[in-house]
Amino acid sequence: MPRIASSATFALYWLVKLLRFFSLNACSFLLQATILNYCPKSGVHYILTDTEKHALYGLPDFDKSQRSEYFSMTAKELALAMRRQGFSAQLLCLLQLGYFKAKQAFFTFTLQDIPKDDIEFLVERYFSEKPFSPGPVRQKEYFVQHQEIVKLFGYNRWSEDKEVHLLNAATQLALRDVTPAFIVSELLVFMKSEKIIRPGYTTLQALISKVLITERQRLGNLIKAALDEEHKAALLQLLERESGLSDLASIKQDAKSFRYRMMVTERRKHTTLSPLYLMAKAILPRLGLSQQNLLYYASLANYYTIYDLRRMNTGQSFLYLLCYIWQRYKQISDNITQAFSYHMKQVETGVKDSANKRSMEAMNDRQQALPLVGRLLNLYVDEDVSDSMPFGEVRQEAFTIMPKDALLLVSTRLTEKPVNKMELSWQAIDLRARKIKLQLRPLVSALDFLSVSTDSPWLAALNWMKNVFDNKGRLSQQLLSSIPEHTIPKRIRPYLLILDDNGVATGLRGERYEFWVYRQLRKRLDTGELYLDDSFQHRRFSDELVPLDRQEAVLQGLDIAWLKQPVEATLDAALAELDKQWCAFDRELRQGKLKHLDYSKEKKTLVWHRPKANKDDELQSEFYSKLPVCDIADIFRFVNSQCHFLTELTPLQTRYSK
Repeated sequence: MPRIASSATFALYWLVKLLRFFSLNACSFLLQATILNYCPKSGVHYILTDTEKHALYGLPDFDKSQRSEYFSMTAKELALAMRRQGFSAQLLCLLQLGYFKAKQAFFTFTLQDIPKDDIEFLVERYFSEKPFSPGPVRQKEYFVQHQEIVKLFGYNRWSEDKEVHLLNAATQLALRDVTPAFIVSELLVFMKSEKIIRPGYTTLQALISKVLITERQRLGNLIKAALDEEHKAALLQLLERESGLSDLASIKQDAKSFRYRMMVTERRKHTTLSPLYLMAKAILPRLGLSQQNLLYYASLANYYTIYDLRRMNTGQSFLYLLCYIWQRYKQISDNITQAFSYHMKQVETGVKDSANKRSMEAMNDRQQALPLVGRLLNLYVDEDVSDSMPFGEVRQEAFTIMPKDALLLVSTRLTEKPVNKMELSWQAIDLRARKIKLQLRPLVSALDFLSVSTDSPWLAALNWMKNVFDNKGRLSQQLLSSIPEHTIPKRIRPYLLILDDNGVATGLRGERYEFWVYRQLRKRLDTGELYLDDSFQHRRFSDELVPLDRQEAVLQGLDIAWLKQPVEATLDAALAELDKQWCAFDRELRQGKLKHLDYSKEKKTLVWHRPKANKDDELQSEFYSKLPVCDIADIFRFVNSQCHFLTELTPLQTRYSK
């Protein structure tokens, strides 16, 4: 299997480690990158790339500021070094002290291996009065210095009894996140807190490989015990080829848009996965997987080809498939929900624009007709028109001002009550009834909405409509008494119900009522009153929290120091720090150090103003104005032409994947 080259991986690792908390896609990228450091044939996990290995186990390469920081010795450290016999031993001890402070590890080296700048810095600072004449150092001196430095800093050297301690810690870490990069970083933090000198890379790699293999075996045994023959057959069906494309491959494909045909495909995948999702939902809690590990194993099913999954151990491939089904079903639910919100917003925007347009047209027609109406009224007071003139001639004179058809239309508009904007909106909804039926209704029917309250009228209305549609009925044909209560407010009753002359409801305007319910569903989904249990983006807030019965155990497992003390003590410390910051802010404000803030004594408030521009702003502006506008792709091509970094990267997905 190809591996990302070390120079690229080290930069990508830290970038994606930040992005993983904000995006499932970034998390998936990190996990897939980790796969590339695993060899299935040997079962060995290459936990670090060459660059990362050098960063931890290679000789430190200090810059000027680091050299000043780590080679600045305290009195005890300097005394330890100066107790050694001879200039070379003393210089060697100073080097080992600085390198140990930087990496908490010892290195095998000679003075000839040390960068010239490090030696010159130490000689100038601590041996300025002595001539520089390094000589050979006995091998025993290295070991003696190691012991002295370990004793000085209170560290413990690596031994076999420490391995059991570290193995237990790694086992607990694997339950949270099984990726080797996470385990390594957390173990390094753990060893530093316990003041244990980390073992060699081979020992650390073997230890983590052992933990991961044990975890894989544990999950494999649980999977075999949890799956019956029917479950296995259903999972294997995903890997069987049908018409050249397996079910799993089609499920992996993402919708490219929210159009009708794309959403038909999404709903079909949603239906296909539904029984498998219920199976995964019942089995996965027995495995004790963390959310992070669920996403990790799901990314493996998405990363490996169907051919690879067929060749794997059945327990391993079943685990990947179950996690992928659990994740993919929720993603498709979110896709359908987003499509519903998208089309609902389009309908609402179209209705609003249509109502505004018709309202403006009616207003313009009235304004255009007013001058002509004024001329018609002048016929009644025009003294040139004789009272004895036949009315027929007067009418013909009026028709010369405004044609008969236009006159009838204007008179009708002026005598009737103007249509209000709300009525125009509902009329626009009537024109979009077909779109609501074809696009919104199937999307809503595919989702299982739930409510935080047990008596939500909108959930009752949705279930009532689903029942009518499933029985091939129409809402307008249903009895008014069957309509769920509290779903038709009094202010819109005339628009949703058919009323007789006495204001008594005789029927339901089905298309309008359906739109009204969908609109309320969207609004309440955004506020959290309604939610989707099988979703990432629209689930309850409480689903993000640890259950109360597991809270204490989880907190103990996290091993966070400030969680072990009473909350009152934590708050007192935070408030003390806040008070300290306020005092510092007040002091700097009074001293005039905060140039962008002024205190207004009249208003008793702080007034912010833009700081004065720096003198070199004009120079910078002139410089950047001379740079040509360039596309980011061209920048990548230019950089690649200089250092060929793109050849060191291996694409993890196809070019046109979402």
